Amino acid sequence: MATAGALNGTDVYVAIEDSPAAGTYTIIGGQNQHSITLNNNSIDITNKSSASFREIMDTEGIQSIDLTMDITYNTDAKYVLLRGYAGTKTIALYRIIIGALGNLDFAAAISSFGETSPDGDKLSNSITLQSSGTITWP
Repeated sequence: MATAGALNGTDVYVAIEDSPAAGTYTIIGGQNQHSITLNNNSIDITNKSSASFREIMDTEGIQSIDLTMDITYNTDAKYVLLRGYAGTKTIALYRIIIGALGNLDFAAAISSFGETSPDGDKLSNSITLQSSGTITWP
């Protein structure tokens, strides 16, 4: 998320809950890069007395996360799991581990599962997650 200071992208990982309600997470092996977007959809309260300027409601609105990952897997197990979740539209719990800053936890569904399989090289995926429900900030 941040690029300033001592935080390096190498210290940021995406993990998935081991099984429903387990409370333990395993890093999704083989991550090459990921991009996290926090969306804040405000509630527009502009009216005639707004003097032709938009006004939004403080601390209200819909908040969501979109996360895109590029993965070349270390093992087949996470590929099989994520491909299955994509096919069944399963919502699972994910954790973004942000080095020493803490964890960002959220439930999400896989909204996009792209697959690249070059001849003579490893299969890789581009996966997009869309959050559902509460986001827990560090």
